[in-house]
Amino acid sequence: MRLFNKEARTAGATQGVARGRTQTPETRPRRESAAIAETPLPRALVTLVSVAVLCLLLLSIQATQAHREHGVWTELIWREDHFEITHHMHLQDAHAILAALKVDSSLDSPEGLAHLALYVEDRFLLSEDGKPVRLDLIGAEAEGDFLYVFQEWHRSRPTALPDIKSTLLTDVHPNAVTWIRVEAPGLNQTWAVGDHNSSG
Repeated sequence: MRLFNKEARTAGATQGVARGRTQTPETRPRRESAAIAETPLPRALVTLVSVAVLCLLLLSIQATQAHREHGVWTELIWREDHFEITHHMHLQDAHAILAALKVDSSLDSPEGLAHLALYVEDRFLLSEDGKPVRLDLIGAEAEGDFLYVFQEWHRSRPTALPDIKSTLLTDVHPNAVTWIRVEAPGLNQTWAVGDHNSSG
């Protein structure tokens, strides 16, 4: 059995490098990494890339703000014996509605929320077999960047989607869209009501 001390191992590794043998991490040349470190990118190129990235970021932010679609997101969720209906829209659109209604109330007041809830009730309509469906208005609240309006539709378990008519926001934004999502046994579906009339 041979014993090697630290000096012997180091000397052997050095001889191996000289003879073209396998090199250890301690003795392997680092010329490549040194060469990379010694050749930094030109300062002008770095500046140009930075300016280009900043311009693209600003353009994307402006495009997002300029092209935000005006619309209402509506969910009909089945709960044992009724649908819970939730409408939500951006607060900016809610302010525009109050201005169009010429209501001297803000979103911070119960009166303003009541006007918005009644606005939704008048412009979101359901029907089955040509007959209007009665929806119960629960209320409205503002939270974060959105206004929420709540309704309920009490009925037996549905077997088909109702006819939906929505003119929400069209009086302030003619191209507004209502996005509908229905979640019920066998009736899960999502679609956009672009022409504000849908048979589901």
